[in-house]
Amino acid sequence: MSGAGGTYDAVVIGGGPNGLICAAYLARAGARTLLLERRHETGGGLATDEYNGFRLNLHAIYHMMGEVMPAHRDLDLPRFGLRYLHPPVVAAFLLGDGDSLVLTRDPAESAASIEALSPADADAWRAMWADFGPMLDRYLVPMTYELPEPAVDQMVAFQETEVGRRLGEISELSFVELVDEYGFTDPRVRMALLSFPAMWGMHLDDPLGYLFPLYLGRMLAAGFVKGGSHRMSSAVYRSFVAAGGTVLDACPATRVVVEAGRAVAVETADGRRFDAGAVVSTLNPHQTFLELVGEADLPGDLAEAARGWEWEERTLFGLHLGVKGDVTFRAADPRVGEAMIAFCGLDTDEELLDHLARVDAGRAGGDEWLHVTVPSRFDATMAPPGHHLVRAEAVVRYDDDWERGAKAFGDAALDLLARHADLGRVVLRRDYPPTHIEARLSTMTRGSIKHGAYTPLQMGYLRPNDRCSRVETPVPGLFVAGASVYPGGMVLGGPGYLGARVVGEHLGLEVAGGAAGDGGGP
Repeated sequence: MSGAGGTYDAVVIGGGPNGLICAAYLARAGARTLLLERRHETGGGLATDEYNGFRLNLHAIYHMMGEVMPAHRDLDLPRFGLRYLHPPVVAAFLLGDGDSLVLTRDPAESAASIEALSPADADAWRAMWADFGPMLDRYLVPMTYELPEPAVDQMVAFQETEVGRRLGEISELSFVELVDEYGFTDPRVRMALLSFPAMWGMHLDDPLGYLFPLYLGRMLAAGFVKGGSHRMSSAVYRSFVAAGGTVLDACPATRVVVEAGRAVAVETADGRRFDAGAVVSTLNPHQTFLELVGEADLPGDLAEAARGWEWEERTLFGLHLGVKGDVTFRAADPRVGEAMIAFCGLDTDEELLDHLARVDAGRAGGDEWLHVTVPSRFDATMAPPGHHLVRAEAVVRYDDDWERGAKAFGDAALDLLARHADLGRVVLRRDYPPTHIEARLSTMTRGSIKHGAYTPLQMGYLRPNDRCSRVETPVPGLFVAGASVYPGGMVLGGPGYLGARVVGEHLGLEVAGGAAGDGGGP
């Protein structure tokens, strides 16, 4: 098919969570909106694949902002089938001496578990939460759904309140320094706290302390989507279509047409052209600026910024198992078996730091550190009757030889899991190395699950750069609203929400949206 297309108020490129959210808001505001998706289905990292009755979440599974993000309420997602499950026990750390540390949605319960290992660290935990709770409520969660300000302006605003001043003090600390700041001394407790940013590939010595309350606080409030993560994308999809939106899947965009310096249309692989009052890309900076627009139509500094975009150095290996029978972790505390995530393999913060150094050097094995989830424990639809689904992940490098090494790494991970849990008979196994991440989702170059590294120069007002972090770009008519834009990835819904508000204003429409809601938490 060639030439036939159409005219829309907005064309959104990319049908991942942010593209869907942005498009749904615009359609509900009255914009004639087209969503273009390269793959055969929308959803991006909200992927749930079914194999012989097992539902594998190969990408996103823990949703930190699920019921907090404005889209949950504004797009009426529960009416379209979205339901979250919140295990009361969030994380369990299986220690080599048979002990365990359990963190729940209740900070007091978590403090009691820490106290059994170290009374002094329990006091440190209480002091930390006395700070973190107000930081999350007053600043960090609301700021996720507000356009970013330059760092200097933001720090000035922080000085207006006691909570803000404390947030400003920790913002430039590293994760390790922040744990020091609050006086944690027990190496087991320190390992547990640092595991939350580490499990997402963060470098623990980067000065990004303001992220720690988010990673810890929101992970301790995270939940699963009943039926699998794809149910969330399906709910947003239904909201979009119900508002009159149009979706074309298996229809990759190949060019953003720029005429007289303005983005005016999108061309697709089948030869069609779709004219638009606004073009919104949720792809990564290389794809948006260098591939779709092209350097000839970009200001030189924007092209240079896109070329300099850094991908994540650490990514994830997934081992997905279908088990006939039960899965029982070996721990005296029965709550370990009720945890959303069980961490195993490491006992101390020094071991964690050494492990991450081996990851970076390409010397880490699959039998060193895993975070494990048994989603069928909480949602029977994830596995056939009498079976369980197990998801085990390890932090790895993209550059390792995964074509030859994936099975051996998965074997080693399975050995580590078997040392900490009694498994029934494995009847399904899917190794998912980082090369498969990129093959499935081209926006996740080099396995970058957040569409680009979280570094001080690629966060906040600088994500993806200081000219595009507020959705608009230097190319009139072109907007960006994906995970490579503030506030970032991890199914926050922020880029899509902010994108819709800015694009709606450009189109002269009022995009209805509220502040971040209270999704509960510690």
